[in-house]
Order: sequence, then C-alpha cells, then structure tokens
Amino acid sequence: MAKTELFVRKTSGGVYVVNPESQTTGNIFFVDSGSSTGGTSAGYGSNPDAPFTTIDSAIGQTTANNGDIIYVMAGHSETLTGASAITCDVAGVTIIGLGRGTARPTLLLDAGASVSIVISAANVRWENVIFSAGHADITVAIDVSAASAEFHKCEWKENTTAENFLTCIRTSASANACDGLSVTECVATTVDTASVNFITVREDTDLLVMNDNFIELGVNDSNAIIGVASGKDLTSVRILRNYIYRLNTAGDLLVDSDTTANSGLIAHNRIGHADTASEVLIDADGVRQFDNLGTATNTASGYILPAIDS
Repeated sequence: MAKTELFVRKTSGGVYVVNPESQTTGNIFFVDSGSSTGGTSAGYGSNPDAPFTTIDSAIGQTTANNGDIIYVMAGHSETLTGASAITCDVAGVTIIGLGRGTARPTLLLDAGASVSIVISAANVRWENVIFSAGHADITVAIDVSAASAEFHKCEWKENTTAENFLTCIRTSASANACDGLSVTECVATTVDTASVNFITVREDTDLLVMNDNFIELGVNDSNAIIGVASGKDLTSVRILRNYIYRLNTAGDLLVDSDTTANSGLIAHNRIGHADTASEVLIDADGVRQFDNLGTATNTASGYILPAIDS
C-alpha cells in the first residue's frame, strides 16, 4: 500500500493511511469489530474496509522492532474471557485507539477473575483505550513481564457495580524485567470496596514513570496506589503531578515500599483521603519528595506532606 503524509478520509476503494511517516516507517494495521467485511486471518488489516476484527489477530501479523502501529477504530469493542486473552508478544508494537469519550475502543474483561491482558515483549505501547472490568475482583487487568511498557491516555473502570480490578497493572516477579514502565495521562476509577492497587510492583524496578494521571479509588483499605513487594526497590522513579482521591483511613496512600534503597523523585502530587491520624502519603525511603499535598477533609485545601525541610 502506498504511503502518504496526508490523512485520507475513509471512502470505499480509497487509500487508507493515518499519517504513517510522521509516526513510523513500519507497517500499519487497522482493527474494527463493527466491520462486516473484516476478519482475523492473514490478509486482513491493511485498510479499514477489510480490518482485523480483534486486536490479538493484528498483533500476530506485526513484525518485532519494526515500528508497527495498530490503529483500533472508534467504537471498537471486544469481550475478553480468559487468562492472556490478548498477548502482546511482539516487541516494539504500538496500539492506538481512535475516537473520543465513550467512542474510544473498549475492552471488557469478563467471565472470571483470571481474565487478563499480557505484555511479554519489550517496548509495547497502549494509547487511548478503555479497559473495563466485567467481573468481580479481577486479579489483574494487565500483567507486564517486559521492559518499557507504556500506557498513555488509557482508562481503567468498572462496567457496573461490584465489577472491579484488584490491580490495574502488575509487574513481573523477575528483578528488573519491567524497567521503564510508564503510565501517563491515564484515568482509573472504582467505587468497589475490594482492596485495590493501581500498580503492583513485585520485584526491583528501575525508571518507573507515573505522571499526570487521575485516580479515584473509592475504597477504604491499607493499600497504596503503588504497592511494592516487601524487600524490593524502586530506583530512579518519577511520580509527578498525579491527582488522587481515595477513602483510606490508614496506611500509606501513594507509595508503599519497606526498603531504604529507593531513589528518584516524587513531586507535585495532590491526594484527597480519609486518614485524619497519620496521613502518610509516601513510604519510600531514599526517594526525594517535593510539594506533595494531602488533605483528609473537604472543607480545607491540602497541605504539604511530609513537612517542609527546615
């Protein structure tokens, strides 16, 4: 298919390219569950009139470290029903959802607590996709076991009451396997009362980035937004400008690490909570903290926690 720098509007028999040369010289694939002329086998996906109908089938046709992009059309929806329902096992692939608001592509994780998406190849990026919980207490939405996974402008949410993720993103149990994990400009919301971490870190991890996210977890428990396994370190971490609301009355609110070998920067975060006693925003010895504000009341503005260095 000829490439052009112009976006060509979808017309039957036309050329379909979405600015490929401004983003990649790799292959471009399209996914659309609403297409009556799509399929899952090789030969589909090169244009929106004959797209792949599932994301996993598109991943299977990509080439590792080629800069391939999968465009998921507005309104696309899939119901995922098993462990590793989508497996991102091709390095360097970018998955971009088209559309805005409720028209963004939506993946409903359903049919059991073990349903999940797996990222087992390095440098995989998800952008502008909704991950929706369709079952109670889904153990983990996305299991990451490779370096430099990225999530940008994605959303994790409940499909309905009592359907929720216990963890939105979980890292591998192998040391430094998930270095470079990045979550930026994303949204996560739940009102379910089950225990929740947004990110569960199971091993030493370097260069974790969590910037400019909005997270609202309407649950009162002792889990932090980022929970780190006992004895494991976060090094060169960057956690900046996140807005967080949760109902914890005790426990660490943003980061919970019990080691002293952490490093990096946690700054400019805003956290509303319900802990009127200890108000521990961050427990990560070794990390430097600047201008993090917290409040346990809705009648006063937040104040700097921990206290300013004198």
